[in-house]
Amino acid sequence: MIELRNVNKTYSTKFRDVKAINNVSFTLPSKGLVFIAGKSESGKTTILNVLGALDRYDSGDIIVDNKKFSSFSEDDLNSYRNSYVGFVFQEFNLLNDYNVKDNLKMALELQGKPVEKADITNILKDVGLSGYETRRINELSGGQKHKE
Repeated sequence: MIELRNVNKTYSTKFRDVKAINNVSFTLPSKGLVFIAGKSESGKTTILNVLGALDRYDSGDIIVDNKKFSSFSEDDLNSYRNSYVGFVFQEFNLLNDYNVKDNLKMALELQGKPVEKADITNILKDVGLSGYETRRINELSGGQKHKE
């Protein structure tokens, strides 16, 4: 179970401070599907980024199975991201500073899977990207980035 208690997040911009989420509290069930809906600029993305430990929150508490987020180590956060939350990103979220092989290697490592050169070669072969291992992300077409 994941619980938010009075969570706040403010972004400082060049022109002003923006209170993205203000005193938000709710509990997510241990199982099931949850939708977060709201008007534009109501804090939906900020809540998701905070829940996914992609952004830090300013105050309040997030509790995961009776353990406060604030006490999580980096390994705890990685384990949490791998086990408790799933992301469907609007963008490709490939790291432009890495080549195709390194992006794939990182994805496998984050899932706790062993990384073998043969595995990467086979995965790229399976999606029609053999020979693209050393290509930079900006050298791929949109369709190549979308390969599953």
